Formats: sequence, C-alpha cells, structure tokens
Amino acid sequence: MAMAKFYQYFNRTLVASDDRMDERVFAFGDGFFSTIGVYQGEILFAELHRDRITHGLTIFKLNLDVDEMMICLSELAHQMTEGMIKIIITRPKQSLRGYGFLAAQPAQVFIKVMPSAIYQGVSFVKGIPIQPTMARQMVCLTHKLSHRPPHLAGMKLIGSVEQVFGHAELLHRQRADDSILDGLVANVHGEWICATMGNVFYRLGQDWYTPLVDKSGVLGVMRRAVIQSDLLGDVKERVLSDADLDLIDGLITTNAVRGMTAMSMLNGRKLAHTFG
Repeated sequence: MAMAKFYQYFNRTLVASDDRMDERVFAFGDGFFSTIGVYQGEILFAELHRDRITHGLTIFKLNLDVDEMMICLSELAHQMTEGMIKIIITRPKQSLRGYGFLAAQPAQVFIKVMPSAIYQGVSFVKGIPIQPTMARQMVCLTHKLSHRPPHLAGMKLIGSVEQVFGHAELLHRQRADDSILDGLVANVHGEWICATMGNVFYRLGQDWYTPLVDKSGVLGVMRRAVIQSDLLGDVKERVLSDADLDLIDGLITTNAVRGMTAMSMLNGRKLAHTFG
C-alpha cells in the first residue's frame, strides 16, 4: 500500500511537508497546557502547577511521571534564572483513525523555554508578583465564552479558539485607545468570567470576589495562589453580572506569569481602589 504524503499549500505551490497533520495536538487540540513563571531560578508556585498538570492527565487519561517531569522543569528553571516555561501535554499518535481513543496512553510533552527579565520592577508579596501601579483600563468585550461540559470545567485547553477571537477583539480596541490593557469577557449566559489572558478579582464594598469558573474560563494557578495567600482577605466566588459593573470599585487581573495587575479604570470609569 502506498504511503501517505503530506504537503503545505503556499503561494500557489504545493510544498512537501512532514507528518505534523497526524499529531493529535495539531488535528484535534487533544491536550492541555500550562505557562509557568520563573524567578531567581525557581518555578513560581510549582506545586500548584503540578496539581493542575496531574488533574489534566487524569481527565485526558494520559500517563506521565509528574514528579520526574517537575524535576526536569526545575532544572530548566535553574538554568534560565528568569523568564517563562510553556508546557503542552497531548495524546501521541495512534493507529486508531478518527477522534476517539481506546485506552490510557503515555503523554506526549512539548516544552518551550523563554529566558527574559520579565520581573524587573515587579515586587513580590508572599511569593506573588505584583505589577507596579499605573494607569490601566479594562473594557468589556462582546466576544463570548461557551459553556463547557463539567469534566472540562476550568481546564487550560490547547483548543483555545474562544480566547483567540476574544484577544483579537481586544487588539482592535487597543488600536483605537492605547490606555486599554485588557478586556473583560463574558460567557454565553451573560456572566462575566475573566480577562483575555487571566482571571479577575473584583471589589464590591469592602470585600473581594472572583467569578466562578465552573461553566466557562480557566481555573488559573495564580487565581488559586491569590486566594490561598489572603492578600485580598477572604475572597469568595460569586457570579459577576451586568448589574455589578457600575458598582465595582476595584479590579485585578491574575496570570500565572505576570501575577497580580491592578486596573485603574473599567469602561472609562475610574476605580476608587487600587491594589499595590
């Protein structure tokens, strides 16, 4: 039987290609990922990343010695000193055709190391990076997140098309207004869930809250770290609705690499409380 051939179409020409089309991460987005901050040669919140990876492996029915992998990641962190590590975990190629799989398989792991002085001028409180206070605006975007099935709730999936279009909308808004740093994104139920690149915490009265991620969004590592740290007090999970937007007087985005970033404005309205 003749072997399959692979091509890429480029500039009216067929160019011979490799077999990346058969990689499940390419064809189906069959996997998940984590982006990890590194500071002074150490992984930030390594145990929380380890927990999230372990959970993802369970959901995707993949086998991997997480402890051994974390040792390797720690060695990379020590070598790079400061920057980011991105890890993608996916199902390997299989003989079975189509979407499905028949049994648990060894995980396929891809790692990208990006040395960079990303924490210059950033303070650390209880190990959490706190971005310096400055004028930053968040605006509400129109793009919506879908309702995920329960077993995929909160996961950082490779198939992130919703985030692709949400961030594209943000870039369009930023071209018209360079004061905009990030966008607030709702789900199909009209509940405001997250920023385009992280979770959010919002202040009503004297208390801080964070939206639930049981239907949409990602259960972020830094979100968990902030809640556990008590930096914002006793944070409660709560639906963020349209009615709350004019009452919010504090707003923070969190990201596994950047840490905490306080916003000074929401939809052009100045926020009274800034953290930092």
